Amino acid sequence: MNYIYDVVLNLQKEYYDFYEWNQNDNIFHMRKIPIIKINKKQLLEIKNHLIKFNGETLKYFNTKIYAERFKENNITKIKSILILSAENFALSIKLNKKGIITHKSSLLPEEQDDILEISKFQKEIVLDYKIIQKNKTEFKTRFELENEKFIRNELDTIYKEQNTKKLNYIYLECFNKNEKNYEIAYKELKKEIYKANNNFKKIYNIFKITKQK
Repeated sequence: MNYIYDVVLNLQKEYYDFYEWNQNDNIFHMRKIPIIKINKKQLLEIKNHLIKFNGETLKYFNTKIYAERFKENNITKIKSILILSAENFALSIKLNKKGIITHKSSLLPEEQDDILEISKFQKEIVLDYKIIQKNKTEFKTRFELENEKFIRNELDTIYKEQNTKKLNYIYLECFNKNEKNYEIAYKELKKEIYKANNNFKKIYNIFKITKQK
């Protein structure tokens, strides 16, 4: 087993490139973490989709894989967290006992270079897993995903509160017409969240302005 020492991770439910990390993210300062070399196809699938490991791969991860983290002047062991590398790319994953990847992290460029140098001398292995959910947002930035979540939450809130006045106002701004059916208005506005069009911008700006008041 090959390891790398003294690296930082930003383990999130979604994969974000290192330049999308935020200052208030929960950064993991790792003392020691194992590296496993796989092929490029598998690494891209793991990066982009929700994965569940099976069979001997899962057994191996649950019993043999652990890392060490610096935390509050101590070193704590963390199970089932590792780095996967392939050719010119690497990422870190954390999985639960069932083998489902719960968190992913990109790596800082200089640390990724060190990992790729180490993995040059490793034997490539094939992981046993299945894709349990394809990621439809793999080409969206963190900023776009967070804005979508913000709008979705705000729409859900005014819908649950039955704030017909606000919902009708937003609908009129987007479609330049009135919609008397509250359910239809809500469902049509929800569809606009994922289109990244002018209506998305209008809805976002309305919620941002009203949040500040």
